[in-house]
Amino acid sequence: MLEDKSRLRRALSDPDVNRWHANLAERSELTADIYARRLDRFCDEFKTTPKELWMLDSKVAYNFLVDAVREYRNRKLTGSTIKGYLKPVINWLRENDIILTKSVNISGINKTPTLENEKSPEPYELNSVWRFCDSRQAALIALEAFTGSRPQAFGNYKGNDGLRLSDLPELQVNKEAKRIVFSVMPTRVVVREEISKEGNQYETFLCEEGCMRLGSYLERRMQLGEVLRPESAVIADDDGEGRTLTTKSMYEIAKTPFRHAGLPWRPYILRRYADVRLGQAAAKPDMGLPESWVTFWMGHHGDIESVYRHKKKLSDSQLEQMREAYARASEMLQTTKLHKENGAQIRREIRSAALMAVGASDDEIKQLDLDKLTTDEFSEALRKRLMPKKSQQTDQGSQYMVVKASELGKYVNGGGWKPKERVEETGEWLIESLRGDPTPSPTQ
Repeated sequence: MLEDKSRLRRALSDPDVNRWHANLAERSELTADIYARRLDRFCDEFKTTPKELWMLDSKVAYNFLVDAVREYRNRKLTGSTIKGYLKPVINWLRENDIILTKSVNISGINKTPTLENEKSPEPYELNSVWRFCDSRQAALIALEAFTGSRPQAFGNYKGNDGLRLSDLPELQVNKEAKRIVFSVMPTRVVVREEISKEGNQYETFLCEEGCMRLGSYLERRMQLGEVLRPESAVIADDDGEGRTLTTKSMYEIAKTPFRHAGLPWRPYILRRYADVRLGQAAAKPDMGLPESWVTFWMGHHGDIESVYRHKKKLSDSQLEQMREAYARASEMLQTTKLHKENGAQIRREIRSAALMAVGASDDEIKQLDLDKLTTDEFSEALRKRLMPKKSQQTDQGSQYMVVKASELGKYVNGGGWKPKERVEETGEWLIESLRGDPTPSPTQ
């Protein structure tokens, strides 16, 4: 079986297919590539070529496709899969004005057996994922689950555009202190038409928990030396340049913690989570949340989207009404009940994760009152597990140690160590050996 890239390259070697592909790509590069690959695959399977398909008249083409459906049924393919294989072929025939006058019937096109038992997570289920996330994974999952945005909004098919820092107009970067500040929460998120699947610009919001997880991730990038700019990707490559990733990479980033947590979820379930939870909030009269607002936040066409499309801006009063309604609804979105002053729950999770990473057991963590520990006391608890300048080997064979932020560079840049997690309270870093060598050897 040909690889996707080889199949696409072969398909585009035909000038007519290339022209058809270019026309489709004006609307969607992803759709264009999928159609070209599937046309090539269809021709492979049924011993024909794109040019030979163009030589068929309408009746012969109809018979050919009906026979193809029968063959796919013999292979036990679902109706939705068969439809996906034939749709590009029918489009290709139409490109040469071959119009089918009769319908090619395919039963079960709306059935998705693999998704039939998939349900939207409850907040406590989503909460169970955080302990398996690094800061980037947590930020992406929070953004998708709390804004309802599709994965391709954060990185498109080609990886050349996605949500940028400038698309969060209320996010402020303090470069000197290496801190992220949101001037107001919930904070606005503007999804530009270039990264919107429907091709329409819309706005949504990110709740307090989402802001804290995103802020932690962005601060970590600054601690590692990245200079955040308005054009920097919100979810970026790890190269320190703030470059956008592909949609496929976004799927992998979100999916990995799910698998580590033993959950069979698809990343797209996060958008469903937002849709369901916000929909439930809209059904409560005391929330004061119109369904049309939820429709707008999810990027669908509707009354609010129509007004926004023409004016390119919501009125200040309407924006604040939406923010207040979203803030009320966020009680049903968030997975932790935050203290408005300092986000104690997230701090507790970060402390617990840091202790677990250096080998502390659940029983040891339970004996510590993580909420009441001062910064110095928590730092001392870590240092008991990992004495400064000495690494600790866990039961899994990994070596860790805690170093000051000012010393991070010499350990990471060629010293055989990688950053694991930033300890928020102390500003120190937990680092992990890449070699399994218990003796630290920072680059001098």
